[in-house]
Amino acid sequence: MAGTLRSCTVVLAVVLCVLFYLSTFADAYPPKPEPPVGDVGPEEMAKYHTALRHYINLITRQRYGKRAAPEAAVADLLFGNDSEQDVRPRAEDSLPW
Repeated sequence: MAGTLRSCTVVLAVVLCVLFYLSTFADAYPPKPEPPVGDVGPEEMAKYHTALRHYINLITRQRYGKRAAPEAAVADLLFGNDSEQDVRPRAEDSLPW
């Protein structure tokens, strides 16, 4: 009895985790507008084309923001936000000879 209860609990936990994981992807993109069915008037086609243009603009929208160089990101993790630290790689330094 205890083994059955334990296995049911594990299965339930796995199912809940999978459902939670899949629900995070459900709201990632807006739903695609449905095309009008049959012979529709120009107003309905204009609405559909407006909705489709809005959908395409949302999907292909550029993401703005400055991305840090990998060296700066590692230096920030190691040294904090101290701007006085030299974050250039040593290979860029002039050679002593």
